[in-house]
Amino acid sequence: MLNKIFIRAYFQTVKAVRFTFDEIQNCSSNLNAKIEEAYGSHGLGLAIVSGIPNYSKMRLELLPLAQKLAIQPKEYLKSLERPEAFHSKGWSCGVEQFKGKFDKSKGSFYNNPNYDTPHDLGKEYEHLIKKGSLIRLDNVWPNRIPELEGAFKNLGRLMVDTGALLSYHIDKYIYSKCNTYEMGKLYRYIRSGDSHVGRLLHYFDGPNTDEWCGWHNDHSALTALTCPIYMHNDKIVDYTDKEGGLLAKNRYAEIMKVGMDPDCLAFQIGETAQIVSGGIVEATPHCVVKSDETVRRQLNRNTFAVFMGPLFNEVLNVPKGIDKNKALNKPAYNIPSLLGRWDENMTFLEYSANSFKAYS
Repeated sequence: MLNKIFIRAYFQTVKAVRFTFDEIQNCSSNLNAKIEEAYGSHGLGLAIVSGIPNYSKMRLELLPLAQKLAIQPKEYLKSLERPEAFHSKGWSCGVEQFKGKFDKSKGSFYNNPNYDTPHDLGKEYEHLIKKGSLIRLDNVWPNRIPELEGAFKNLGRLMVDTGALLSYHIDKYIYSKCNTYEMGKLYRYIRSGDSHVGRLLHYFDGPNTDEWCGWHNDHSALTALTCPIYMHNDKIVDYTDKEGGLLAKNRYAEIMKVGMDPDCLAFQIGETAQIVSGGIVEATPHCVVKSDETVRRQLNRNTFAVFMGPLFNEVLNVPKGIDKNKALNKPAYNIPSLLGRWDENMTFLEYSANSFKAYS
């Protein structure tokens, strides 16, 4: 447990590197210095983007629905579960494991914001589906909350579009460090990938007995994350959590609290980008902690993340001339090792299935 004493003693609040929507929309902008500050060898692996058109409105339309879904009868929520897809579609609660314990501190609702039905990869890729043990299912939507589908897709697609713009500049930075890197790879992943997963999260209120979400990396290429809203019963509360919330580890494994404004989107590097860049950009170890103040005020936390990755048949290799060991996670991060989940010539499908298994 990260208690109040631990939080005050061991981390400071940092403001992430900020990009404006206008500057990432300009393909001719040279943002390498800011990209390096955010995602390079001394960065936090996380940056924020401000000024995104319609974002604030869409955020407030979707996030309260996380609580509206979470309080539905258990029998109904169970009908929305898809365990055969490693719970990567529909409702999920209490199936992830952190530190060997099932995580019951939050409920999640997963779907692909871009496609209700996955692309048919063709018969030549059937062996990958079987080998990866990952079943590709259609989206599932709750008929008791009909407004959720539109709100989920609208915000999710906006987050993907913004992530694609940012990834274009991340690609330019990686290429400036390694000319064997395929220029435009991350942009291609995000624009053409059909494996994107939106995750609407409701963190339950209750005793401060554990983290709301334990330390981990995202296995995707890039993650977009909204600033959370806090609610008491069914009312949004004007509240900024000064002691809890999103924590991340910098490149020296020091714990930092991420400062973030409500009108901004955060973008975290995932392990897929770490692999294909040969470690030039690194995934962001992060967790979410519950503060004593949120417990005292009986607040729950609601947020939305979109994990963006390539097509499932994409092969994940480091650039030519780079040692694959440079793509591995630092042991000091104290998260599930990438070694054993990924190896050279492995497809994103196989690697995804290994990563899901590592947390279930």
